[in-house]
Amino acid sequence: MKKTLMTLLTVCLLSFGFNGYAAAEGQPAAPQKVNLTDDQKQELDKLHQQLFNSKKELINKYVEYGVFKKEQGDMMLKKMEERYKKLKENGYMMRWHHHQGKNLHPQKQQ
Repeated sequence: MKKTLMTLLTVCLLSFGFNGYAAAEGQPAAPQKVNLTDDQKQELDKLHQQLFNSKKELINKYVEYGVFKKEQGDMMLKKMEERYKKLKENGYMMRWHHHQGKNLHPQKQQ
């Protein structure tokens, strides 16, 4: 029991010790405005289609093996399609930050 308690205490102390390194990095730089060419968008579309088809195949296999129910698989596929459509509408520019209310995209507020 003492050994387990000491191990947990050591892990906690070490995890708090590394917390300062992440905080020292400061604020992230403002995102740059990038305009993709049509060729770049076509290439990204091709890659996203490949990913989508692979993920779709994977989900269908999980449904086939009984890991997911048919309804769950259909819901996952529907959400993937919605994300792909949204990505396409946004010119294949992925949103990396999903924090609402923070000033992460200052160029959009103009």
